[in-house]
Amino acid sequence: MSAMNEQNPIQHLTDELEHDLTARYGVMLGSNALWRELGFRSPAAFRVALSRGMIDVPFFTLPNRRGRFALAKDIAAWIARQRHAAQINEADGVVDR
Repeated sequence: MSAMNEQNPIQHLTDELEHDLTARYGVMLGSNALWRELGFRSPAAFRVALSRGMIDVPFFTLPNRRGRFALAKDIAAWIARQRHAAQINEADGVVDR
């Protein structure tokens, strides 16, 4: 069995997403990329979610730069966790609207 097959499905998806995000944006994503990659309809919706603490991702600011930033690996892990939770809810018959 290969090492890739031994990884849990969340870690495998996280690794794939991290590779894709890093290829697209580099190791760090800025606000303009974050709202899209996290699935928000607009930058304003992203800012509201940030201000309400609704996104469990370690965001940070940088000196002399505007907006928030996050590492591609943290965004990849968040997306993979959301996907996994949705699959579990679907299997349990829970519908989240």
